[in-house]
Amino acid sequence: MFTRALTRMRTLRRFGRAKRGSAAVEFALVIMPFFLLTFGLAEVAMLGFAQTSLDFASSQVARQIRTGQAQLGGVTEGEIKAQLCTQLNKFIVMGCDGNLFLDVDRFDSFVDANSDDANPIQNDQFTGAGMGYVPGAPSDIVVVRAYYRWKVITPLFEPILQNVAGGERILVTTLLFRNEPYQ
Repeated sequence: MFTRALTRMRTLRRFGRAKRGSAAVEFALVIMPFFLLTFGLAEVAMLGFAQTSLDFASSQVARQIRTGQAQLGGVTEGEIKAQLCTQLNKFIVMGCDGNLFLDVDRFDSFVDANSDDANPIQNDQFTGAGMGYVPGAPSDIVVVRAYYRWKVITPLFEPILQNVAGGERILVTTLLFRNEPYQ
């Protein structure tokens, strides 16, 4: 019995002094946080790039409304959304069907344009109801809002990045301007 205990003690000492495999153990301890950080950084970068793409595409499309090209050319809401989707997909491939929403409203004053009634996020849910297309007339005050429903890719980052239920983040761009006095 004493010899078995002594043999076990020697085996434990040998295991404690052994250096083989320590790199594998260290790698196993570090790999999970490393990949988590890498995927999280990639997710945040993609999210930022998508937001920037939405901002740029919205400003390009809203310019047609501001200058009167859309109104004088009889451009419909569907055509404006198609142009927005085309502009959006120049930089990053984003599926527009069911994910891209556009709301164009005219207001009598800049104060009226600051209403919270236009918030489509209620009770952690996004609804596209109540959005319309009213580009206004010359010198009207117009608000163009574009919403994109982004699915968070990294499951561990869903609680941090989502702003609606279901692991989604709603990207929003708002442009407020007075239409030019076009004729």
